[in-house]
Amino acid sequence: MFSDYISYLKEKGLANNTIISYTNDLNSFFNDIYARSDEYVTAVDIHKWVDQMLNSTDLKPLAISTINRRLNSLRSYYSWATNNNKLQHNPMREIKDLKSADEDYEKILWLTEEEFANLLQLIRKKPVNSRGVNTEEKYRRDRAIIYLLTYAGLRVNELSNLKLTDIDLELKRIRVVGKGMKVRTIPISHTLFAEIQDWLKFRLEMKKQKTHVAQSSYVFYSQRSSKFTVRGIQSMIESYSLPKKKLTPHMFRHTFCKWMLRATNNDIEKVRRLAGHSNIATTSRYLKDSYSDLAEAVNALPKF
Repeated sequence: MFSDYISYLKEKGLANNTIISYTNDLNSFFNDIYARSDEYVTAVDIHKWVDQMLNSTDLKPLAISTINRRLNSLRSYYSWATNNNKLQHNPMREIKDLKSADEDYEKILWLTEEEFANLLQLIRKKPVNSRGVNTEEKYRRDRAIIYLLTYAGLRVNELSNLKLTDIDLELKRIRVVGKGMKVRTIPISHTLFAEIQDWLKFRLEMKKQKTHVAQSSYVFYSQRSSKFTVRGIQSMIESYSLPKKKLTPHMFRHTFCKWMLRATNNDIEKVRRLAGHSNIATTSRYLKDSYSDLAEAVNALPKF
């Protein structure tokens, strides 16, 4: 039966390395519980196996990600076996992946102040590879987008849909239509005000030179379209990725929430309103310290 499953994986067109990984994971399981691939296995057997991997006495305990990968291999195998009437019982039906205590933090990536400063330098110096692109125009637009995402905490679709009439420079505020068509108003900080003002002045000049800019009601436009699409913004952001850190638009929203919590002395309600979170539990995730924060804390202990 095991060989039939491997043949199935090959027919699906899986990469050879993937098939080897599945094979190794399954062999480890059946060897560890002293069972054949076609024998009856229960959820209890799997729980014991997981416990064995977490509390190994002779080897280094496996990482959560490795254990979850092995569970996924079992999940695929038993799903195939039951769907094809090879086995009647699927022991993986109620088995869930393990969760790390730091899992919520790992899903939330943000920029440090040093990384943000380095990014601004990168935007200034990065060469433009596409022909016919105005280097200064691209630099000013991309910089303004980065500042709006970071200092206003906008979602990428909110930024894409942002219209000129949504920005009130006189009252220093931005009108944002968020999820569920909920409207929120974000005050414009002094730092962000200067960046927006600079971009809008430059945009007026471009309006005289390009028809699609003159016809656009949106704050940001692309090279050929009156509106900078979500995908276009995502691609632009990714192109500035830092060493060992792939950038995404949402990472700047995370940065806004983290920096705002620090600025407000962890006032969750203020940050919730500014970010447009419907549930304060979403905002509270940002209260978790990063691993580097924890490392700095333990190193700050008294030294004797």
